[in-house]
Amino acid sequence: MSETDFYISEHSITYKNKELPFGKPVSEWVKIFGKYSRIYQTSVYIWDDLGIYVSESEKNKNIDELHIFFMNLDSPLGQMGKLEEARGRMSVKFVKERNHKDGWFPEKTDPEFYVEMLNDERNGSDAPKNFIYPFKIYAKPLNIEGAEVKAGMKVSDINKKREAVDLPVIKYYDADLNTKLEDGSVTTLSNGYFTTFSGFLTPEEQARANFYNIMYRQTEGEIEYIRIVHDKGQEYSKF
Repeated sequence: MSETDFYISEHSITYKNKELPFGKPVSEWVKIFGKYSRIYQTSVYIWDDLGIYVSESEKNKNIDELHIFFMNLDSPLGQMGKLEEARGRMSVKFVKERNHKDGWFPEKTDPEFYVEMLNDERNGSDAPKNFIYPFKIYAKPLNIEGAEVKAGMKVSDINKKREAVDLPVIKYYDADLNTKLEDGSVTTLSNGYFTTFSGFLTPEEQARANFYNIMYRQTEGEIEYIRIVHDKGQEYSKF
């Protein structure tokens, strides 16, 4: 692989050769990434220019999760209202293009037709600052356990990279534990989490856990973000 800033494994995560301070307050993360751009719902700290966020544990103020984004509201799926945490939030550009494709040009009879929608998108409830997605995506490749992962990849692409370096493939994981879908698929589910983690066998095993669970969120067949949980009995359905 070419040189990357993030090196990620189940036992160690570094950024520019510095170990990331999971289990410590956000002030320690600021020493590595610089000051965060904004806070979302009191416990999520977002670096908009870098394309990442970290979040605090529900048990204390220490950081237990890192998200690295390959999509955001400006991405094609984001504009279409398909992203996991922004479903239904369609961009005015997408709505206008869809209307024109259907042969409808409302602005010809009503020049103000899109004005309110634009204002809401820029400064109202649909403004990017009100969503968990960074303003920019993470633009570089990641090194995850020795295999390259980057924007635009699908689970099938990642598994080809992993197989090439003799790593186990990632498979669907029922992260919300609702048991509605079976774990283990590598190709059939276009939306959901994929990982090598297969779950805990007993509560005692969960209580003893101390590793990084690396989860790949696939949305509409493409990786939306990488979610890394410092696993010490965490609840994966937190967000």
